[in-house]
Amino acid sequence: MMRTVRDPEIHSLRELELVIQGIPGYRAPRLRLEQYVTDANIVAVAVWDAHMRNYLTNARVLDLGCGTGRFAIAAALMGAVQVLCVDVDRGAIDIARGSAGNYNLNSVDFIVEDVRNLELIGKFNIVFQNPPFGIWTERGLDIKFLSTAAKYSNIIYTIHKLSTLNYVSNKVNSWGCTISVLDRVAITIPLMYKHHRRRAYKTEVFLARIECPGK
Repeated sequence: MMRTVRDPEIHSLRELELVIQGIPGYRAPRLRLEQYVTDANIVAVAVWDAHMRNYLTNARVLDLGCGTGRFAIAAALMGAVQVLCVDVDRGAIDIARGSAGNYNLNSVDFIVEDVRNLELIGKFNIVFQNPPFGIWTERGLDIKFLSTAAKYSNIIYTIHKLSTLNYVSNKVNSWGCTISVLDRVAITIPLMYKHHRRRAYKTEVFLARIECPGK
């Protein structure tokens, strides 16, 4: 029987991170979708920053490429009134839906769709995303995710490879938006695909908050 967790007490960044760690990863990750579980700490830093800025209170949130729902569920637990979780992989959406059910979160909805083809009505207060980096997927897909995010919200929390920081910053500035780097970390990717030869791989990434006033 599935266990239901109701209203976890979250009063700190560390408590939020611990809750996020309990959200499961992929059952059968797909390399061509660059499916890696988003690190719990970086999710917590993004969502806690939004919480401390009072962005999540009564907010509509969009999670692009939501995977197993870590951003979406964390945002709902921290006060968002509506969260839309979008991913092209139905298997990932099923895991996210199950986790939302564990927390009795009726505020989280799910769409199986390619972000590049997304057509939604209305705007959102915040977008969270950890887009594919374009290593095994289409080159520049992270910027296409970012462009879609800017279409639907003035506030975006996004993760990218650290080596692309200048490029992403220039692109964002060309849209009339500002970028603030919240964290630079080396995330650990465990041995999970056939081409992997080591127990773990390190990838340097940055977490940013992007603001587009007046868009």
